[in-house]
Amino acid sequence: MIGKLFGNRYEVKEKLGAGGMSIVYKGLDTLLNRMVTIKVLREQYASDEDFVRRFRREAQSVASLSHINIVSIFDVGFEGDLHYLVMEFVEGQNLKEYIKQKGKLPVSEAVPLAMQILDALEHAHEHGVVHRDIKPHNILLTKNGRIKVTDFGIARAASETTVTYTGTIVGSVHYISPEQAKGITIGSKSDIYSAGVVLYEMLTGQLPFTGDSPIAIALQHIQNEPQSPSALVKEIPEELSQVVLTAMEKDPESRYQTAREMRYDLEKIYFGRANEINLIKSQRGESEDTVEIPAVGGVENYHRRRRKLKPKSKWGLIGAAVLLFLLVIWAGYSGLINFLNVEETTVPDVEGKSLVEAKAQLEEAGLKYSIAARTNHPTIEKDHVITQSLTAGDTVKKNRIVDLTVSEGPKQTTVPDVVGSVRRDAEVDISNHNLKSSSAEEFSPDVPLDHVISQDPEGGEEVAEGTTVSLVISKGPEPVYLSMPNLLGQTLDDAKKTLTDNGLKSGKVDQKESDEYFAWQVISQSVEKETQIQQGSTVDLVVSTGPGPSPQTFHVVYADIPDDGEQHRVQILVADKKDTRYEYDQMHQAGDLVDQYVQVYGTGKVEIFLDGKSVYSKDVP
Repeated sequence: MIGKLFGNRYEVKEKLGAGGMSIVYKGLDTLLNRMVTIKVLREQYASDEDFVRRFRREAQSVASLSHINIVSIFDVGFEGDLHYLVMEFVEGQNLKEYIKQKGKLPVSEAVPLAMQILDALEHAHEHGVVHRDIKPHNILLTKNGRIKVTDFGIARAASETTVTYTGTIVGSVHYISPEQAKGITIGSKSDIYSAGVVLYEMLTGQLPFTGDSPIAIALQHIQNEPQSPSALVKEIPEELSQVVLTAMEKDPESRYQTAREMRYDLEKIYFGRANEINLIKSQRGESEDTVEIPAVGGVENYHRRRRKLKPKSKWGLIGAAVLLFLLVIWAGYSGLINFLNVEETTVPDVEGKSLVEAKAQLEEAGLKYSIAARTNHPTIEKDHVITQSLTAGDTVKKNRIVDLTVSEGPKQTTVPDVVGSVRRDAEVDISNHNLKSSSAEEFSPDVPLDHVISQDPEGGEEVAEGTTVSLVISKGPEPVYLSMPNLLGQTLDDAKKTLTDNGLKSGKVDQKESDEYFAWQVISQSVEKETQIQQGSTVDLVVSTGPGPSPQTFHVVYADIPDDGEQHRVQILVADKKDTRYEYDQMHQAGDLVDQYVQVYGTGKVEIFLDGKSVYSKDVP
């Protein structure tokens, strides 16, 4: 399977794991150049229409969901007999592995994780999707601590009622709700029960029910009460234990009615407001006791008693009813008076403030608050207020509730690794991840021109959308400058060698007739001598086609030979437009007279050397 291409787009890279009905692979989306998860239905189920329908239902269920805590579905299709699903790839581990690794999680860590799970469930339930298999194995934890709920493999629209599949209970037995264990109709409250079990395991490091067989465990979910988490771990607050046990009530109607309700209570505990929690369990405590009413002999006894009522008794009943009516009127009037007499206060402006600051300001003003919603915001930090339901500065009665919309911070995204990429490709890749880019340039001996040397933040980091990724772009090797050599008068071959020796290149060579230079001598160069030029630059040349300068005769006379009895060497050097050469080279002794005529082509210089030392020099115009 490794290397297989699905949909002419998704390449299988490695196997990640396997489930009962599918095998999971890590893959590459070759079109968008991003890693994905590919779930492939096992071949033995591909011919089973029910299994295929169930597999496709996963895609349909999750495709309608778009939430930061839910793994996204990108594509679904089939290749030959293989049905596949393409999902967001999450780098990290599942919650079960994390719990095993740590034993149990502290309250400060478990509660925020549970709140994220409930955020995902709230979004799914609002869209009519029940997960039906919430367990730590299906909850992924990214490197930056974000929860991603996955594997809606047995999810189905909440309007459907069947909870069994080919006669077996659907869901993992350690986490299923009592109604799942019974095989009866389930709804969103079943997910709340399972979330309660997951939180129980996070806090205590153990499961509420264990047994020798799945049936034994399922029966405990139906019949037994779990031990309180605070009885197992003394650091767990009693209020938090009650939240867990309320979520795990046997009767769905006795649980939290929505994931949002449970999340709000966890939020209050997390922010130190546990005293504000009105637990469902405590609210129904008074009505749970059964009151026995003695039998009155059925309908016949009722009619018999009614016939025996005396007129006096009837008037007594009427009087009691009138009295009760007057008491109700008085109570309503008193309540209205009390309401009208409530002290007033000014609504503070808490938008943009942290929840801690907002709470303090609202309490100081005599107001209460509730968190109506949590949503991402591009500029407002996490756990800071985006909006408030009551306008700042308004005068209201004390004890009013101010609904707050709280920021989850900017949406997160993964920074692409663009080191080594061409600048334009890097900028496009960064933009595709909803990030901005800026760049600076510097020389590099190793990285090619216009390629990325480094980036900040680095590839793979999780950052807020809109974050700027700073790029350092290569300008190529740092240039070396040198003084342009003088090529005039050199032959073309010598000039090219001079250029090469200095790290320069010979460019275009033109020819031109010249009376000043001989054929193939350099007449001119595109860069003047002694000009600073960058190494690697190209220099164009113009060479002569002749005929060159005409010669002129120069008379040389020299008689100062030392009188020391020794032979002395006399040389006459001519440097002119033709070349540099010795026109005369002989040995002499004292009394000798050197008398010579030499040819000078164009302007030049005549120089006499005695035993290698210059003793006479003359410029020839």
